[in-house]
Amino acid sequence: MKKILFGDKEFILTSFQKEEELEKVVVQNYTKIFGEDTYYFDLKKGIRNKKGDLLTIPDGYLLKINNNPSMTVIENEHSNHDEIKHITVQFAKFHSAITDMSKYNVKKFLHAYLKENPVEEKKVIQLMSKTRFKHISDILESAIMDQEIDYAILIDEKSEELERVMAFFNPEIYVIKKFQCEKDIIYFIEGEDIQINSKITFNSKTNSGSTKTPMRRMPGMDTIVCPAREDGFNDVFLGENRWFAIPLSAKRIPQIEYLAMYEKKPISAIRYIGKVKEIKPYKNTGKYEVVLDGPPSKIRPIKLSEKNPNLAPQGTKYSIKNLFDDAKYLEDIFNV
Repeated sequence: MKKILFGDKEFILTSFQKEEELEKVVVQNYTKIFGEDTYYFDLKKGIRNKKGDLLTIPDGYLLKINNNPSMTVIENEHSNHDEIKHITVQFAKFHSAITDMSKYNVKKFLHAYLKENPVEEKKVIQLMSKTRFKHISDILESAIMDQEIDYAILIDEKSEELERVMAFFNPEIYVIKKFQCEKDIIYFIEGEDIQINSKITFNSKTNSGSTKTPMRRMPGMDTIVCPAREDGFNDVFLGENRWFAIPLSAKRIPQIEYLAMYEKKPISAIRYIGKVKEIKPYKNTGKYEVVLDGPPSKIRPIKLSEKNPNLAPQGTKYSIKNLFDDAKYLEDIFNV
C-alpha cells in the first residue's frame, strides 16, 4: 500500500473513478504541471485531415509561450484503457489527421476561441509580453504552422507496454496519482518536464489548490541522471561504460552531453558522471541506451538530504552539468 504522510494525516493511494476526474485536475492545475509560461485550451475541438475524413478530438491543446513557442495535443487517459486498442489508436488518428491544412484550421479555431473569450485572450497577451511576439496570430503561426505539433499523455498509471507502443509518437507522459485522507486529497504528479515531483493538495471545503513542493524547469539541460542498484551500477555503468532501458524524450536527445548515476540505498548519492558518446534506441522497448565516451569520472558525492527525501530519482531526471561542480545535495542540481 502506497501512502503519503502529511502532518498527522495518512493519505492513501486511491483510484480515479473516471477519466473526467483526472481531466479536471489537469485543467485546474495546468500551470503547475506544464509551467507558468503555458496556456491550456480546454477545448474539445477536432482535427480532420480533409473533408470526409474521420474527425479526431483531443482533450485539449497546450500552448507553450516563449520565443520558441510550441503546441501540444493533450490526451487525458485512465489506465484501464487498453494501450493498443484505445490509446495507440487514438494517437494514430492524431498522427494521420495532422497536416498543413488541418494545422491551419487548428490555428484558426484557437485564435477564434481567444477572440470570443476576452478574459482568456488577456491571459495569453500577458504571457506574450515577455516574448518577441506582438500578435496572437503570430505566436500561433510559429507554434503550429512552423513546426511539428507535440503530444502529451496524462494518465494515472504508466506501464512499460504504454511506453513501448507509444514510442513512435514520442509523447511526453505525465503520471497523476490520487492520495486521499477522508475528504482531503493530494495529487502526486511526475513527468520528464517536472524536475521535482509535485504534490498539489486540495482542501475539501475550499477546493482550492496549492503547490506544496514547487516544480522547476531548467533551461539548457545537458545532463540526465538515472537511478541504479549496486549490481547494475558496477557491472554495466562502471564495467561497460553504458546504461540502457532509459526512458527519454527523443526531442531532448540532441541536448544531452552527460550521464550521471544516482546510486540507491545505502549510498543514496551521485558519485560518478560520464561524457555521452552515443544515444541509440534500446531494442524494441521505446527506451534508449546511452554509451559513454570512456570510463565515467568520479566526483565529490552529491547526496540525498534528509530535508528533501522526495528528490531521490525514481526515473530519468534532467539537470545542468555546471551545477554539479559545487553541489553537495540533490537539491543543488534539481531545484534551482
